[in-house]
Amino acid sequence: MNSSADELAQYQSSYPHELNIAQRLADGALANGWGKRTAFHYRGARVSFAEVREDTGRFAGVLSELEVAAEQRVLIALPDTPAFLTSFLGTIWHGSVAVPINPYLPLDRYEFFLRDSRAVAAIVPPWLVGTVIELSARLPALQHIVVFCDPGTPEGGTDDGDWKTPKLIGSSPRLHDVADLLEGAIAAPPASTSCDEPAFWLYTSGSTGLPKGAIHLHHDIWVAADCWGQRTMDMGPDHVHLSASKLYFAYGLGNSLHCPMWSGGSAVLVDKRPTPSNMTEAIAANKVTHFYAVPSFYNAMMADDGFSAAIAAGLYSSLEVCVSAGDALPAPLCDRWMKATGVPVLDGIGSTELLHIFIANRPNDIRPGSSGRPILGYGARVVDEDGNDVSPEVVGDLWVCGDSACIGYWNRHEATKQALRGKWFVTGDKYRVDSEGYYWYAGRADDMFKVHGQWVSPSQVESVLLEHEGVHEVAVVAATDDRGLSCGVAFVVPVGSANKALAAALLEHAAGSLSRYLVPETIKFVDELPKTPTGKIQRYLLRNQME
Repeated sequence: MNSSADELAQYQSSYPHELNIAQRLADGALANGWGKRTAFHYRGARVSFAEVREDTGRFAGVLSELEVAAEQRVLIALPDTPAFLTSFLGTIWHGSVAVPINPYLPLDRYEFFLRDSRAVAAIVPPWLVGTVIELSARLPALQHIVVFCDPGTPEGGTDDGDWKTPKLIGSSPRLHDVADLLEGAIAAPPASTSCDEPAFWLYTSGSTGLPKGAIHLHHDIWVAADCWGQRTMDMGPDHVHLSASKLYFAYGLGNSLHCPMWSGGSAVLVDKRPTPSNMTEAIAANKVTHFYAVPSFYNAMMADDGFSAAIAAGLYSSLEVCVSAGDALPAPLCDRWMKATGVPVLDGIGSTELLHIFIANRPNDIRPGSSGRPILGYGARVVDEDGNDVSPEVVGDLWVCGDSACIGYWNRHEATKQALRGKWFVTGDKYRVDSEGYYWYAGRADDMFKVHGQWVSPSQVESVLLEHEGVHEVAVVAATDDRGLSCGVAFVVPVGSANKALAAALLEHAAGSLSRYLVPETIKFVDELPKTPTGKIQRYLLRNQME
C-alpha cells in the first residue's frame, strides 16, 4: 500500500542543478539575515552563523593548501564540537567528500574505515593521533593527519594535550596542528558542485557485519532538512535543538546540523557521552525547545534518580516537543513520558540510507505505539516476498522512497542491489499499515520468528511486558524449547531485584494481553541489554546466548 502517493506528488523538490550544500547552509543563513544569530551553543559559548561561514571557508582553504582534491574522501573522527562542524562543512565546501565516524571506537576499528574509504586526510582528536600514525604506514592513500587540539574529552579519560612530542612529529611529517594551518589560511571560494555528486558518506552501524558506506549527494541534505525540518516540524529561528544522538550518526546529523541551520535555529553541542543528568542540564541551561533521543535513552531518563526532581524544578519547562527514532518507541514508554513531562514525544523511523526520518507522528497527530504516517516528500509500501502490496493489517516488508536516499553502498555492489529496487529502498523492517494509513512496527526482518506456525513480532511482546512496573528494559528473541520447537525468550532488565515471583508475574501479565503463541516460554533476567552505539538492541547477541 503506497499510502503517501498523494502527498508525494504534492512535493516538488526545487534545488538547483548547481548546488554546494555547505554553501547553501552557510551563505543561506547570511542571506536570511541570521548572521549574528547563534547557530551553536558549546560549553557556555555561542557560535554565530557568520562565524560558521568564516570557519567553513577557512577550513576549505586548509584542504586546498594540503592539495586535497575534489571528490577525495576526508575522514572525520571528532565528537560533537565546533571542530566537527568546521571539518564537515569545510570539506563539502571544498568539493571533497566528508566521511564522519565515531571517535570513541575501539582503536583496532579505525583501520577498516581508513582503508575502506581510502581517505587522503584524517581529521582527529589528540587521543587518536598515535593510532592513526601507526596505521598510516599500512595506508598509502592517507596523506595527512590533521589534529584539532580542543575537540572535547575522550570517553573515560582526559584529553592528551601532549600529543606533539618529537617522537610523534618525527614519525609522521604528514601530521598537522589545525591551529597552525588555520592561522595563515585564506578562505577558499565554494567548489562548483552538482546537486547530484557525492558530498558525504555515512557508515551504517554494522551491528551484524562490517559497516557499509552509504553515499549521499549534495541535494540529500536539502530534501531531508526541507521535508522533515521545515514542512513537517515547522522549525524556525527561535527553536533550540539538543540531540542525545551524535553528529556522526545520520539521526544526530539532522538533529544538530542541517535541520537547525536550514531553519535558522540553534543547536546545543555536548561532546561527552549523553547521560540523563548532562542532557537535563543542557536542556535547562539553554532553554531547549526540541529534544531528540532513542527510546532506550528516554527510558533511562525516566529511570534516573533525578528525573522527578528535574520535573518539579521545571528543568524541562522550555521543551515544546521531543522526537524518538533509531528504534521503535513502545506505547507504554511513550505514554509514561508524556504523562510525566507533559511534552509530546513523536516516534518516527529513519535510516542512514534515507538520511533522516521519513515516517513519523506529528505534534497534533500522535498514535502511541505507531511510527505514524509518511511525511511529505516520501512514499512507503508494505509488500510481500514478491514485492506486491499487502492488504491493510497484514505484516510485510517496508519499502520507502524519497529524494534523500543514498545512491548505494561504497564497494558493495550486491548489497546495493538488494537494498535499492528502482526508486524504492528495502529497509529490512517488518511493518503493517492500518486502514487509516498509520504504520506499525513489527520487528526487523531477521528478528521475526514463528511459534506454532504463526509470526511473532518481538516489539509487540516487548510493549506488553514494558507495561509491568517491574520491567526497566526487555528484548524478546527466538529460542528452541526442550522438545526442539521454536519459542520466545524474554531478556528482562528488572527495575528492582530479580526473582522467580517476578518472572511468574511477568508471564501471567503477558498471558492476560497476548495470544498464547506470543507469550514467552521463559524470562531471563540480565543486568543490561547489548546495544549498538546508536542505542539499538543487538538481539542477535542475545540469540547467540541461547545456542
